[in-house]
Amino acid sequence: MHSHSIPEKSSLLAAGQVVGSVIDAASLALAGSPEVADLCDLVEFRADALAADPAAVAQAMEQCPVPALLTVRDPAEGGIGDLSSPARQALFSQLLPHANVLDVEIANLAEFPGLLEDAKRHGILVVASFHDFKGTPDLDWLLSRIYAAKSAGADVVKLATTTNTESELGVLSALQDIAVLPMATMGMGSLGRVSRLLLATLGSVFNYGYLDRPTIAGQWPARRLRELIHELRTS
Repeated sequence: MHSHSIPEKSSLLAAGQVVGSVIDAASLALAGSPEVADLCDLVEFRADALAADPAAVAQAMEQCPVPALLTVRDPAEGGIGDLSSPARQALFSQLLPHANVLDVEIANLAEFPGLLEDAKRHGILVVASFHDFKGTPDLDWLLSRIYAAKSAGADVVKLATTTNTESELGVLSALQDIAVLPMATMGMGSLGRVSRLLLATLGSVFNYGYLDRPTIAGQWPARRLRELIHELRTS
């Protein structure tokens, strides 16, 4: 596990942190450089988008001056490159030793049974995630996802849903109050940018921005997101 002055788990779970996502060669080069520490608090390495050169991903994760978050996103939840389950498993296995945080979809927790044990054994924080690109499910359904993540042993639940209405945004806001685990919540769609500021001020632990280009509608540039969250949380 890469350990460049990496904080303890408890400080990794502080509210309002900004994650910069890496999905291409340009941002991968930036992620391995000292400058990235000025842009974000963690870097998400989207190995699904970078599967052609896992060795380069491993090197950048090692060189990254902030905690490295490993994601090998399922195509069913927005993954790039249409990777099969065995291909994703291989990337997880190859890159997990370089990670400080691991993201696995709640729907796939049972699919990679050894992965969570490996992460726990090495002190790697586990984020269990859910993504909905059409809308925001109701509160009870999302709570069932949170409880599934908790019972599987996740440390954090990440919920990214589409927020085009006030009521959809209201569901995500309500979850911050009743969650049984630390939450990373964010909206996509027309209220995506507003949602990311609101939910960060309500306590969302990981708040995703981009380093060089957006990965989804509603994202802020990571540096700007960090500035705004800091202003809002200290005002």
